[in-house]
Amino acid sequence: MLKESHFDPPWWLKNRHLQTFWAPLAPKLPLPKLTRQRLELSDGDFIDMDWVNPERDAPTVVLLHGLEGDADSPYLRRMLFQIQQRRWRGVLVYWRGCSGEVNRLDKTYHSGRSDDLDEVIAEIHASKAPEKLFVAGYSLGANVLLKWLGEQGERASINAGCAVSTPFNLAICADSIEQGFSKIYKFYLLNSMKKRIVQKFTPERLLELLNLSPRDVMAINSFREFDNRVTSFLNEFEDADDYYRKASSIYYLGAITKPALVIHAADDPFMSPEIIPKEEQLPDNLELLISEHGGHVGFVSAPTSKGVSFYLEETILNYFGRFL
Repeated sequence: MLKESHFDPPWWLKNRHLQTFWAPLAPKLPLPKLTRQRLELSDGDFIDMDWVNPERDAPTVVLLHGLEGDADSPYLRRMLFQIQQRRWRGVLVYWRGCSGEVNRLDKTYHSGRSDDLDEVIAEIHASKAPEKLFVAGYSLGANVLLKWLGEQGERASINAGCAVSTPFNLAICADSIEQGFSKIYKFYLLNSMKKRIVQKFTPERLLELLNLSPRDVMAINSFREFDNRVTSFLNEFEDADDYYRKASSIYYLGAITKPALVIHAADDPFMSPEIIPKEEQLPDNLELLISEHGGHVGFVSAPTSKGVSFYLEETILNYFGRFL
């Protein structure tokens, strides 16, 4: 169902790019003490997770980062800080290859890796047995979360989820980020992705797997080309279009039965407003908060003298608090 968003930034922070750039440029919050855990996956690969208050018997929040994200990402630092302040338990899940160590298999992380999330949730239940378990996903992580919730339906063993700045339709997003000033984000993220692939494989292995040289990889100029030539081949998709069809969360929303909150800005520079789901596509248990402003994982409202705004974190954690 559509819900009214109360996000209203000050007049000088309404620009969508300023909203998006604000947090990365503001001073960073200190990271809480993190405890590393390695989860061995059923296919022989691994995922690393960083815990806050791992032994505390408290509501537990799983954090799913976005494209090329890690603990240094401002939105994750703020959330880990807020979880610690509330004396809850939290865990940041690093997608394959994102924890600072190259993953073992040729597979990479991508926007449809709901199978990995399924193993993460099962491990948390087995090792921590939390009475209340919540998941917050950002951007790519938000897409994975909503896809998983739709696939699992009633079997989804969490109390509630929250998705922020979701690329609901990956095909449209791949094209939207090629437009205008948004290309700046494309260049930054795509360059990081290309470097990750070149560092992961030897030139010989790259040629064997993808028929590409390191120079060929670095010459890729769009997300669609990257997904056609890299993502699809490494992860058993026919091509980029096949990947986008199978991984886009828009096709799974109607099957979600667990409570979920979706926070999205109409001015998100990573995507166009046309990807926002229509009300008839939403189940009653899914609340969609659409704000006019907010950018991509921005939602900066009345920042402190140190440039920090906790609007997003407070909105998410207060929503989860409804299920305690």
